[in-house]
Amino acid sequence: MITLQRIGAAAARIVRSRLFAVSALAVVTAAMVAAVSLNMRAITIIDGDESRVVLTLSREPLDVLQDAGITVGEDDVVTAEITKARAEISITRAFDVQVTADGVTTIVRMNGGTVGDALAKVGVEVGDNDRTNIEHSAELSEGLSIEVERVDYNEYTRTETIPYETTVKYVHSLSSGRTKITQNGQEGLKTYTYRDRIVDGEVVETVLVSEEITQEPVNEIKTVGAPTGMPMSPAPYEIELDAQGRPLHYTQVFTGPATSYTNEGGRCGNYTASGRKAEVGTVAVNPNIIPYGTELYIMSPDGSYVYGYAIAADTGGALMSGHVLTDLFMATFADCSYFGRREMVVYVLG
Repeated sequence: MITLQRIGAAAARIVRSRLFAVSALAVVTAAMVAAVSLNMRAITIIDGDESRVVLTLSREPLDVLQDAGITVGEDDVVTAEITKARAEISITRAFDVQVTADGVTTIVRMNGGTVGDALAKVGVEVGDNDRTNIEHSAELSEGLSIEVERVDYNEYTRTETIPYETTVKYVHSLSSGRTKITQNGQEGLKTYTYRDRIVDGEVVETVLVSEEITQEPVNEIKTVGAPTGMPMSPAPYEIELDAQGRPLHYTQVFTGPATSYTNEGGRCGNYTASGRKAEVGTVAVNPNIIPYGTELYIMSPDGSYVYGYAIAADTGGALMSGHVLTDLFMATFADCSYFGRREMVVYVLG
């Protein structure tokens, strides 16, 4: 009986000691859970278009992300704001941008910025004439392809010759058909300025910038003896002539001595008494007999010398005194010398 009592007492002591231990462990565990709960923070993680909230004891952004199982790349950008009032971590993911310049294509990792930023990161400089397929200020996006064209301009000149023309001048001072070069011809020069537009080493456009005559051509003057009956002064309109070369239509006819004069060397004025310019085709008369402005046709009686169409425009002392019927304007002294003084027929055209 005594043995059974002792055994029961011992068992009661053992139970009481184990219950105490369990109670103590429960208290410690509760205290630890309470401590952990007090130090845990709810932190919002924004990763691109995704957002989630995690509970963590960590305060360092990279540790928080590691605890959450989020991997951050070398070129990704992590920004964090962890305060008593706010707890947020943002991840800006880097993306690939392709840059092609000078025949080389480079893939660069960017996490925002502009085209200019991407060019600067790969060390590509863009000159004043160079072009990019996208504006420098344009925002970057994933997969963007930037191309740089190297543009240069080159100006140069080319010179071409300008052919001279030949002027044939018929004179009565040379025998019919005889030819004489009285002024040698000389080619002129014309300079063209061109500009090439060169893109990546290739000429893509050539434009004419300017053209300039740098040396005027000098025309050749060929003097030819006039054929018999050829007028020195052609008519500005058709005059009907008979078989002997005389006008068919006229109102008056005068026959008398004729002389000639010229302005070669500037010995006389450039204008006649009537105000007309002195040139081949203007003749001097007595305006009391043949008024100024009268249209005439003048030739020798036998038709061997034809002055041709003329306008009465000038006068002189010998004309007014009646010693000369008409004084014909010639281009040169040689023509005057050849003509001399001879009998001529003056037809007043009607």
